[in-house]
Amino acid sequence: MDSENTQAFLRPRARLMSTLGEELISNERVALTELVKNAYDADASLVVIRFNGPLEEGYGSIEVWDDGHGMSPETVRDTWMEIATPFRHRAPRSERFGRRVLGAKGIGRFSAARLGAVTAITSRRAGGPEVNIRLDWSDFAAENAYLDQVPVQWNVGAPEVFADNGQARRLFDEVTTPFRISDKQPAWRGSHGTLVRLEGLRQDWEAESVESLKRSLSRLLPPPPPVELDVPDQPEFAIYLSLPTGPLDHHTGFVGASEALAHPHYRLIGTIDENGLADLTMTNLTSGQSETLNQYLFPSHGKAPKCGPLKLDLRTWDLDSASLKEMLNIDLGARNITEVRKLIKDNSGVALYRDGFRVQPFGEVDFDWLGFDLRRVNNPTMRFSNNQVAGFVYISADGNPGLRDRSHREGLIDSPEYEDLKGVLTQAVSRLETWRYGLRRPKGEDRKSGPITMDTPSGTGSDRHGLFQNFTLSPVRDVLNAKYPDDTELSRALEEAQETIDESVEKVQEVLSQFSRLATLGALVDVVLHDGRTALTRIAYVLRRLNKLAGRKRDEDEQLASALTKMHVDLTAQEQALDRLFTRVEPLSGRRRGRPRALSLQAAIDEAVAVHEGTLEKHGITVTVSGEDVTVTADPGDISQVVHNLVGNSIYWLSTLPEGKERAILIETRRTPEDEVDIDVSDSGPGVREEIQEMIFDTYFSDKEDGIGLGLSIAGSVVKDFYDGDLSLVTPGPLAGATFRARLRRRVG
Repeated sequence: MDSENTQAFLRPRARLMSTLGEELISNERVALTELVKNAYDADASLVVIRFNGPLEEGYGSIEVWDDGHGMSPETVRDTWMEIATPFRHRAPRSERFGRRVLGAKGIGRFSAARLGAVTAITSRRAGGPEVNIRLDWSDFAAENAYLDQVPVQWNVGAPEVFADNGQARRLFDEVTTPFRISDKQPAWRGSHGTLVRLEGLRQDWEAESVESLKRSLSRLLPPPPPVELDVPDQPEFAIYLSLPTGPLDHHTGFVGASEALAHPHYRLIGTIDENGLADLTMTNLTSGQSETLNQYLFPSHGKAPKCGPLKLDLRTWDLDSASLKEMLNIDLGARNITEVRKLIKDNSGVALYRDGFRVQPFGEVDFDWLGFDLRRVNNPTMRFSNNQVAGFVYISADGNPGLRDRSHREGLIDSPEYEDLKGVLTQAVSRLETWRYGLRRPKGEDRKSGPITMDTPSGTGSDRHGLFQNFTLSPVRDVLNAKYPDDTELSRALEEAQETIDESVEKVQEVLSQFSRLATLGALVDVVLHDGRTALTRIAYVLRRLNKLAGRKRDEDEQLASALTKMHVDLTAQEQALDRLFTRVEPLSGRRRGRPRALSLQAAIDEAVAVHEGTLEKHGITVTVSGEDVTVTADPGDISQVVHNLVGNSIYWLSTLPEGKERAILIETRRTPEDEVDIDVSDSGPGVREEIQEMIFDTYFSDKEDGIGLGLSIAGSVVKDFYDGDLSLVTPGPLAGATFRARLRRRVG
């Protein structure tokens, strides 16, 4: 039966509150951070986070005190009680200090539900009454209740907690008195602010979770930025952590940046404007050397980035023992090199600060949003790993409107602006990696071409570098020696496992070292894949035994079993990283070199260029093949390999040019008076920077932000090994960019 159009209204169930609080906020650390951000928006200058034991699930409490402007009864009724209020959209700046507010969606307050079963709030504005609110989150869990059917208890009364001599003032005085310059300095005023008390904890708070919280809070505000960045003065805002007497009380105190951040080996400082123009300074803090970089960074094939302007302070470390040894002389609280490495790792990550406050989870140790570790797997010789970089990127809500938070308060919404932000930062980091490579490159390696080579790491366990540095059971051995010094059976099993891993790693290293000795590319890849994966199979077997050992020890010692399990996970990740590396090389295998035959050189070049037809068209690149069409005796695959790599490089660099610039490739062939054959590949790109011209033929060197560094080495190997020739950079060339010349001396008659 038809009916007239009628209206209906959405009516949320009460359990929506649990969804917003317990499920929308991913973890307790983020939830506490949201409450600190609320205090910041309320113009607080001091936040005290006090833990009251027992710190076990279902017991204890957490109190978040602030000295902000507090809430009036009207604010509680008309704003706090309104979910998803537009208040912050109407008032994007705080009322006293004019801070750009961090909360905008009106749902951050419900993070309290993630932390405790009951939330009690006391708040007071200066000169006004005190407001008390109490929410028992279980009241909102009733299956059939609607949100507007669950009452919230609140009352207004005379000030007690935030009275002139109330509990708030006594607490703030207790925290700040040791830091007063003189007795004449006025005591802390505690007549306004907010207390959020979270009762019936949702989780156990142990050493690891408290340390994680402290690290996270320490990076909410950046360390003092370099003067040259001209970053606005950071607001007066401090966080104090208070833990009950016991094993965690050493964490009590003001939260601050680690001293390790003040002692990097390298630093990259500067700005990138809205058009992508970078003004950066790279410094080696050990030697005092520096270099300035002024160039455009275009992450989207020549188009200006959409992310908006930013300022950058990037700090990096070399993690080898020799580089870290000097840091032991600094008062970092580290007793040995292992602890120095851990200190750097615990403070690693690239943090993003909007209007002076960190955007979650940027800067967290395990949030590798710029893909450092993946880039390092592809090229361990040049690239940084995430655990050796600490970065501080400054943006603003007004200058970067396209970089918007996700609703769950962690991360930015995927958008072209966010992709461009990652792109320009990766390009900037790549410039630092290239410069660092040149500083660390052994002297005497200058050459114009050469065979494919690879430096083989040496040593075992923690003495290794790159892909092999984490194949060690040392942390587990330390636990074993401390707790079971007389357990010879367990000790012997661990030593046998380490020896097997060492032997297998050495086998992989030997296989990889054949890059410098094998004559043909096909044989090289086949041997690497066959012998390398044989060694990996042996490593995988040992890892399975290690996992079984962890299982057997779980009932006897949970701590040791957990350490063994973590080691198994870490080593498995390294084994998988090597397997992925072999997978990337696999497409180059299996090519059987055909019998050399007479062929038209330009016809072979045309076939190689045709492989790039779609990419050339996409970027508007024209290719011209000219010169003498020489007949050579060669394997067509060899010519294709050389031209494919050279043209591929040209395409990449041409794609970085601004739109409207000429994009052209010229390939010329000729026979020289000495009866040699030249293949010249020129382009109209940016060319090869003078400072890296002597490094471009090094195996694994690449000036591309995601480059592996094998293209020129492969091409040079083919030219040298099969045709007694060489590959060189020619300056100047017929076009404005780079010109590479492959000269063939054998089989060219």
